[in-house]
Amino acid sequence: MNFDDIQSLWNADDGGRGMVVPDNVEKIKAAHHPVDKIRKNMRHEAWGQLIALIVIGLYGRSMPTEIMSVIYYCLYGVMLAICGYYAYRFYRFYRRLGSSVLSAKEHLYEVYYDIQLHMEMYRLLTYALMMLAFGFVIMYMLMKPGFMHAAGTPVGVWMVFKIAAIFVVFMVLSVIATEVWLKIYYGKYQKEIKKIKDELKEDI
Repeated sequence: MNFDDIQSLWNADDGGRGMVVPDNVEKIKAAHHPVDKIRKNMRHEAWGQLIALIVIGLYGRSMPTEIMSVIYYCLYGVMLAICGYYAYRFYRFYRRLGSSVLSAKEHLYEVYYDIQLHMEMYRLLTYALMMLAFGFVIMYMLMKPGFMHAAGTPVGVWMVFKIAAIFVVFMVLSVIATEVWLKIYYGKYQKEIKKIKDELKEDI
């Protein structure tokens, strides 16, 4: 940034308030590194999710009855709709990260809050898919031959209790895994950007 650039910004209508002082330029440039890391992780995640959707779709062929296959693919269709909306938001977020010009504090703030919004979207997607899985397991057990009759016996009650306990543990582990995944893939890089953002705030 030369003297003419500084002078032109200073003479602008906002009095140069949107100008990034030279001492902060390197700090803002440093934010490109975590953003690039996030974009790289997003590419890996996109391929992983695509493969998972294909595998889940093929799994429906192994259902024991035709009616179970119909139910499975109905829920699979709902899952595709949810994942489709998430993929749209995912793609827009990826493009925004790629087109963001980190040349001002305002742009850095936008990236930071975009990452936060994406993490919340990821949590909502995970919890919605877990509810679909829960619904499928319930229907699968209810349609299993002899399940309703066995559920009224002491052995059946204990079996239902064990299934419920296993599912609760699975849900808890899924939530923990989601938080760990977000922390590794996005959280630590968001913290780097937040650190740079806070340093710039202190320099004002």
